[in-house]
Amino acid sequence: MKGLKPFLSLAVGLLACAIMAGCAGGIPKNGPSALNIAQFTVNQGVIGISYKFLLVVSGGVSPYTWSLTAGQLPPGLSLASDGVISGTPTALGKFTFTATVVDSQSPVAATTSLTAAITINPVLSLTATTLPSGLVGSQYTATITASNGLQPYVYNVATVGGDNPLTDIGLSLTNTPGMNGAPNVATISGTPTVAGVFNFTVQVNDAANEVATAAFTITVVGKLQGAYVLYFNGFDNDQPFYDVGQLTAGNVDKNGQGTINGFLDQVGPGGTAASNVAVTGTYTIGQNTNFGTLTFTRADNNQTYNFAMVVSTHGATKLILNNTSNPTPAYGSGLLKAQTATTVSGLISNYSFGLFGNDPAGARYAAAGMFALGNSVNGSQPVTGGEEDTNDNGTASSKVAITSGSLVQADPASGRGTYSLTTASGTSNYVYYVVSSTEWVSIDIDSSGPATLADILSQQAVGSFGFTNASLTGQTLIQLNGLATSNGSLVPSAAVGVVTFDGAGNIARTDGNSGYFTDESDGGAVSAVQYPSGTYNVDATCGPIQQACGRVTVNLPGAPSQPAWYLVTADQAFVVDASPAVMSGSFQSQSVPATGFFAGSILGSYLANTITPVLPSVTNELDVSITPCCGGIWNQQFDASGPNGTVNQAFFGGAYNCGGTIPQCDSLDMALGRFVITGPGNNPSNIEIVYVIGAGTGTTGTKGSVIGLNVGEQSDGTPDPNPRITVYTK
Repeated sequence: MKGLKPFLSLAVGLLACAIMAGCAGGIPKNGPSALNIAQFTVNQGVIGISYKFLLVVSGGVSPYTWSLTAGQLPPGLSLASDGVISGTPTALGKFTFTATVVDSQSPVAATTSLTAAITINPVLSLTATTLPSGLVGSQYTATITASNGLQPYVYNVATVGGDNPLTDIGLSLTNTPGMNGAPNVATISGTPTVAGVFNFTVQVNDAANEVATAAFTITVVGKLQGAYVLYFNGFDNDQPFYDVGQLTAGNVDKNGQGTINGFLDQVGPGGTAASNVAVTGTYTIGQNTNFGTLTFTRADNNQTYNFAMVVSTHGATKLILNNTSNPTPAYGSGLLKAQTATTVSGLISNYSFGLFGNDPAGARYAAAGMFALGNSVNGSQPVTGGEEDTNDNGTASSKVAITSGSLVQADPASGRGTYSLTTASGTSNYVYYVVSSTEWVSIDIDSSGPATLADILSQQAVGSFGFTNASLTGQTLIQLNGLATSNGSLVPSAAVGVVTFDGAGNIARTDGNSGYFTDESDGGAVSAVQYPSGTYNVDATCGPIQQACGRVTVNLPGAPSQPAWYLVTADQAFVVDASPAVMSGSFQSQSVPATGFFAGSILGSYLANTITPVLPSVTNELDVSITPCCGGIWNQQFDASGPNGTVNQAFFGGAYNCGGTIPQCDSLDMALGRFVITGPGNNPSNIEIVYVIGAGTGTTGTKGSVIGLNVGEQSDGTPDPNPRITVYTK
């Protein structure tokens, strides 16, 4: 029995070498040199992807000869005599095989074998999905995992126009290695800074040089927190009313609910008014959407107001009133502007303003102007002069001197104060709320005067000589609201377009397009209003102010009436015209890409609402809109409220172009940043015309913002008789 022990040990050793790579092979009788197969793991492969792997042996005498002696290689692969496994796999699965190598020793060759398996995987894949929603200001984490192919994976975010869509909203993507055999994933993390619905594309590369991409969506929900200034106009039982106020939002709880308290001032409906009325209520933020609700009750009459809202952090939060089920239905549209200051500087300063509303008879009234304040004395600043242009139901008054007045410093807790402006026709008194160091909003509180809502912006003249013709240069985007007459009845009128200045007093372009171009809808009758050229001149004086104060005289040859503009800063102004339509609004600088606008100019996520409804027939709307990469698609959810009832989070899917086939645009729309949105179907109709603002600092302008004019049809195919302007902010 003792003589058998060495033979059993050898048998066990040979069996172990057959299982484990790196053991000595068979030893020939004529020599001591064994073969050793290097320790390794055979690489996995991917179906349809070229494969190559070298089996390595040492010892013995080269050259070596390999052969397949058992099992099966994946179909499409073969083993060459030099130990190279190669080919293109044609089948999925795990394939076990035995490869034997023989050396060149003579007369007896050394030999050893390897048993291994090759797994052939499906091609690399990355599945598009909607990721968990995030909350502005709160830590966010989500993971993306690729499948198949060959690990390790490397993930990247596809940039759009040089921008990373994730970093734009405060998030980043990092590659996280897999642990204990787990796959390596992409981790998206950070603290979101912007509310909206954001689409982005991730690209993953694997070890086989495969590439896969997929689109992902993150909804970042905004929140109300801190103090806001209310700016609102609407209709109650078909009569207009105007609100300003301050609302303070308490922190939202885990269920998305918070508290509201504050004060408001109101003029209208009719001759009614309310002053410094306390309000209390609640608000709700959607868990996976930017739509929410806000409800407050007034202390003076126990009236409850129910709003739908979209909560934005890159611009004002948008509101529509939907008290359509009340005995006296009320609806309208407005903004909550984050309040960042509660006092006026108290120093010598100039302000421009734009206002609209109705006169005591209910007819439309609008004005634009400026006034100057002297230094504060005992909490009051004198108005040292100014000028305004007004239009009362088509009766225009030009260059009306503002001779005096005063401003009482605001309450530092609420930002609420009063001011007055005096002209030859009397004194107008206002309540204002401070929004920021450069903006207030106000209403006229005179029972016998026009009921108006005003936006007041601090003038910021560029250059040591104040405003000049050089203050207007390049392209500006203009938006106007007013009234038109159709078949003897008043109908809403709205216009959006581009005005181009040369900095030397001319409204003109050098590319063959009109210097003044707008799309206008008068009660659903849509047309392009354009003047090839014109002139402008910054007035030398304004009323008692013996210097250029920002008023601009305009001459558009062929226009039925001429507008007046009051500059806030370069390429930004309030507008009022002298026509029976009483058109008023503003314009602001448009940022034009060096190569012109194209499909990518409008990509992004937008929160929007209609602004300044001019008649009770106008439907007010909230939008959450998305234009995903890489152009041509316009998707939106919307709430709506008006005389026809309410709509909650309905979906609209359309397409957009810019006068040509995406991604090409025609010369007009490339120049103006003009896009036409069409509805679905085999015969799509136009729904809306939108203009890209780009990077601006105007009353509604933020990076990538858009202004739209609805030009759609009703369900019966007739034009929508209630045009409205919608402001979209990213």
